Amino acid sequence: MASPQQSIPAAPRLQLPTNLPPLSAEDSAATTSPARGAEMRNFLQARLQKNRAPPLVHSWDFYHDRQDRTKATNLSSIPTKPSTTENNQQTTAGDGDDNYASRLEHLAVIDDVRKFWNVFNNFPLHSLALRDSVHLFHKGVQPIWEDPRNSRGGAWTFRVPKSLAAAFWQELCMLAIGEKLQEGLVEDQVREGRMSFKDDVCGVSLGVRFNSMLVQIWNRDGGHEVGIQEMLRVVLDGLSDELKPREGSYYYKKHSEHAGFAAPVNGNGDAAGSGSRPGTSTGASIDAVLAENA
Repeated sequence: MASPQQSIPAAPRLQLPTNLPPLSAEDSAATTSPARGAEMRNFLQARLQKNRAPPLVHSWDFYHDRQDRTKATNLSSIPTKPSTTENNQQTTAGDGDDNYASRLEHLAVIDDVRKFWNVFNNFPLHSLALRDSVHLFHKGVQPIWEDPRNSRGGAWTFRVPKSLAAAFWQELCMLAIGEKLQEGLVEDQVREGRMSFKDDVCGVSLGVRFNSMLVQIWNRDGGHEVGIQEMLRVVLDGLSDELKPREGSYYYKKHSEHAGFAAPVNGNGDAAGSGSRPGTSTGASIDAVLAENA
């Protein structure tokens, strides 16, 4: 006769030393709640939004005009260079140097603070050759006098010593993208009740001369006397003390007052909002100003 099966006692549970408090029923329910996943997603999205670079009010185009594009020198290796169809507008070596617009190379679109510093920290401003220039303009506006947004405007031009040019240029660009230059124009236009033709800051430019740099601020309306003076006030108040320009080192001039200005025409040869006068090269700009200030 078989002996009855003997029961085997259960092994004692291993007690691990811990200083953690026991998990309550409420805590256990919270960790298994479906809402927990939504909370985590919201938390991560909030952190991502917080870490994003602050966007700019306007998007800006950054251009480089090199006098001789047949040379191998390339200052355009900026990491933020867009890979969109906008790059199809870039020029290549060998384009006619007698045409200012053909020498312009679009390097980057700047629409947030991180991209702004990425461009400025990676573009070797000190390597610009004589009569080269760079431009930071509202997206869609080219740095040429005949652009419809520029043809009725003008520019403040500042002659800046080369030793101060990089800092002057950087602070001026910060005033531009921070909308400080624009604020003066807007406030004045509100007071005047201007509605039909509103003034704007179109962009800023820097050109290399032999012993100095020419820095420009372009605006849309060359007849907006109060706004033009307000722009100058913003610059003089906004620049660091060591960068403030000396009396006599700056002036304002309408684009149409330059000898190289090609008045916009329509198909009938009459003055209009775009195009260039037949028989003239398209796109005179700071390049012609550099020649005037040689």
